[in-house]
Amino acid sequence: MEKLSYADIISSLALFTAIVALLWNIIRDLIIDKVSVKIHIAFGETGNIKDSSTALFAEAGSLKPNHKFSNTGMLVKIINIGRRSIVVCGVGGELNNGSHFSMAVKGLPRILKPYEEFSNISEITNSFMDIVKNNEIKKIWAEDTKGGKWLLSDEGFKNFKKTADYINSGKHL
Repeated sequence: MEKLSYADIISSLALFTAIVALLWNIIRDLIIDKVSVKIHIAFGETGNIKDSSTALFAEAGSLKPNHKFSNTGMLVKIINIGRRSIVVCGVGGELNNGSHFSMAVKGLPRILKPYEEFSNISEITNSFMDIVKNNEIKKIWAEDTKGGKWLLSDEGFKNFKKTADYINSGKHL
């Protein structure tokens, strides 16, 4: 049996270290360090705090039952929950018939740094509310400039639908 020299031991350790480093870089880049976006859309009311320039958004149905909404709107919130920056260029979706739609969201496109949040409140159009009321929307997403689509989660879609149904019911008037 041949005796191992110090050079053989050191080169074996160097090879082992290089393989471990390579595997870690692959795992980090492909699994851990990826881009991820969360989207939230809800209907509700915008209001100012008394004697302040700060505004609040209350989701439909979140205030006391007899509260009357005077300024209904739709909140679009996009959060970069990944560890890399991303450029979000739009919000859209797909209808049940397969056609796509886009939502005009002021402030997009926008670069979102890791853990940064973008939100916008816009007016609700009657045609969009009719589409929502008739359950014509299959999915909603935020889209990045590389063509990636970040879907509204099932829970987020239920909340979107719940707040839309509240507005459509007329309870807010």
